[in-house]
Amino acid sequence: MTNGLRVLAGLLQLVASSAAIGLGGDFTLDRADGGRYALHESHAEAVVLLFGYTSCPDVCPTGLSRIARALRDLGDDASRVDALFVTLDPTRDTPARLREYTRYFHPAIIGLTGDTDRLDRVARLFNVRYAFVGKDTSEHYSMDHTANVYLVDPRGSVSAILPYGLPSVALTDALRAAIAAGRAAPAAGPGHPALDTTRDQGQPSDRSPVH
Repeated sequence: MTNGLRVLAGLLQLVASSAAIGLGGDFTLDRADGGRYALHESHAEAVVLLFGYTSCPDVCPTGLSRIARALRDLGDDASRVDALFVTLDPTRDTPARLREYTRYFHPAIIGLTGDTDRLDRVARLFNVRYAFVGKDTSEHYSMDHTANVYLVDPRGSVSAILPYGLPSVALTDALRAAIAAGRAAPAAGPGHPALDTTRDQGQPSDRSPVH
């Protein structure tokens, strides 16, 4: 089997397994560039979502670079995608810092933040695990966090989970498929009533290395 076929087969498995798990849900967070972002108010046909922090030395820059590459490869269809980066470190990631960070990779990537309780809730919806490393002893602490990229459909449920390290072409292809599916899907009502947005997922997640 060629590398391309392996990627495609793996992606199809990811789509099927993530749909069975039923992750996702509606959420509202603060945009780093001002205002708020509410998933149920989005008109995008696909949403790509990454969790992390701006001081991340490798995992987050790699993930955001792949998202940026996918947006460029999509051309005009990139306007049909909401690309979101949710900080897990709101203390250090001020709106100004978060805005500057996301714009470095691509101007269409939206940085999202909020208070700790709201960020914890959103992380639970997507089964994102994270832990601070050395926060009690240094202001230069790091984090151990889930490194997956999530594709979310117009109703707010996860349609695919792409693990860290998957090439950008796989993300581009997944976004094309998500856009096509979004065009065909019925419009979701306010708040995505079909989804339970309060549950705490207990499934294991892939994490990045401690950094």
